[in-house]
Amino acid sequence: MRTLPPWTWLVLAVVSGTAASLVALGWLQGQARKAEAPARVVVATQAIAPGTRLNPAQVQVRDDWPRASLPGDSLTRLEDLEGWSAAAPIAPGEPITRAKLKKLPPSLAFLLPPDKRAMTVKVDEASGVAGFVMPESRVDVVLTVDRGEYSKNPVSKVIFQNLKVLGIGQRLETRPDDKPQVVPTVTLEVTAEEGERLALASQEGRISLVLRGQGDDRLVETPGVNASGLLGQMSLGLPQPTSSPSPRPRRQVEVIRGMEREPISF
Repeated sequence: MRTLPPWTWLVLAVVSGTAASLVALGWLQGQARKAEAPARVVVATQAIAPGTRLNPAQVQVRDDWPRASLPGDSLTRLEDLEGWSAAAPIAPGEPITRAKLKKLPPSLAFLLPPDKRAMTVKVDEASGVAGFVMPESRVDVVLTVDRGEYSKNPVSKVIFQNLKVLGIGQRLETRPDDKPQVVPTVTLEVTAEEGERLALASQEGRISLVLRGQGDDRLVETPGVNASGLLGQMSLGLPQPTSSPSPRPRRQVEVIRGMEREPISF
């Protein structure tokens, strides 16, 4: 086998070393360019005190932040602020980092649309549908009044339909393993006008909730019912008592035989 001359090995070594050096140099230059490229980051536009809920009005997105001085846990989008508050003071112009944030607990105020209110009503096991009402359920509200002018003839009427349940007791969320739970109060989503009517209804009589099926948003007009009407409807299906026929009136005549008179009935 023919061997290569010594100078050939020298040339190969020089070429290999040069190629490796060029590759390493290219990689280093790429890393340098990457490090010099500006980074995108969310920075505070004002001083933010601890405990403050973050919102887009307090920050701005910058696309020219030096990458070399960028903290590794910085936020890069305004959407990342949702549900977070400041855990430590944040100075104006400072990048917003996860280390200075804390997750906000669920808050009822953040669940309400601008035109809605939250109102809590008292319920018991029966009026609260035996604990089967959960957050996000939909219910109708029935009012039963048995006082005042209705003391002798109680009345019941659906006063609200398809109201959203925001919470039960002090819970605002439903977990997959939740079981029916009887709670003393249920919080409903209402408009300002509905809140007024519901407050008055809770003082005038007894509130009961009627659970709706999933996706059932139909509104049904009902006339309401009172006790006399309810009992009257119930009697329609019962056999009515039959009265015994009244006896036929008897006829009477007087028969005269000579000097004697004798009444005869038939």
